[in-house]
Amino acid sequence: MLAGNALLTEDLSVCISDPLPMSVPDLKHLPAYHSADEILAHPRLPAARDAFVEAILGLYEFDPAANRLAEAGRGVLFIVIMCLHARYDEADRATWPTLHLVTQSTMVHDVSSPRRIHSLIAQFVDAGYLEARSSPRDRRVRILTPTAKMLEQDQDWLVAQYLPLQILFPKPGYARIMKRDPSFQLAQRLVASSFFAHGAQIMAGNPIVMQFMRREAGITILMKLMQLVGRKGLAAREEIFYSDIGKRLGVSRTQVRRILQEAEGGGLLHLTKAGGRFVEIAPALVQAFDRFLADAMSGHDLLYRLALRQVP
Repeated sequence: MLAGNALLTEDLSVCISDPLPMSVPDLKHLPAYHSADEILAHPRLPAARDAFVEAILGLYEFDPAANRLAEAGRGVLFIVIMCLHARYDEADRATWPTLHLVTQSTMVHDVSSPRRIHSLIAQFVDAGYLEARSSPRDRRVRILTPTAKMLEQDQDWLVAQYLPLQILFPKPGYARIMKRDPSFQLAQRLVASSFFAHGAQIMAGNPIVMQFMRREAGITILMKLMQLVGRKGLAAREEIFYSDIGKRLGVSRTQVRRILQEAEGGGLLHLTKAGGRFVEIAPALVQAFDRFLADAMSGHDLLYRLALRQVP
């Protein structure tokens, strides 16, 4: 097993293979699933949104190391590694989750450069999320393997993602995820490995949310804004303190202020009083968040139903 920096010296010439074919699934044979429009029209969507926001903040608030995983580049890389791990077949070299394959698969989402992906992988290794193990079939090649810590973090993330679906559609529900079934976790990730292009389309189709996701702590700052909407409604006007939010999320008050000011510049919120200490959230931001959430929920519903075919 190698430390993160040593991993980056890997001789890629011995492990380069074409990325896994990101084939478009045959839409004629997909199971019925809930569409984003159906989810947006559901009367309990605000309650589902509030529960999702609280679940995500429960994962990331007051935990700077975990919060960094919410940034788009890290978050996508984390999911890609989990998906490729689920698809790994030692007998099929094309599925080996090497540095090269993980890098190429992550780049489909257009959230990081190859150099940054390599740096993030090294950080994952050093943080105890990932191990680089020599392949039993070719000792020159190192296989990127999630640790127990990463598998548990992934289960936490999946539960948070499926919670709003469980609220909207409790029958038959999503018990296999909500009960943290490890075999179903891998089945879901195996199915998801064929939908990387679809995930990239969701991200590209939601530029307002991506504006936050691409920034350090941006998505959790967005969650704090949605938490305000959940508590007080769209007309809420709340006093905020940059230093308090920064402390909760493990970033500087300057970073918090910069992200909020950029959102204000885009007409997504309004900061008032000296220093911008009060915030009023514009309807456009809530609508953009709900659209992104509905798109993601629809995708997760489809993946769940497909995973049931793998692990009935």
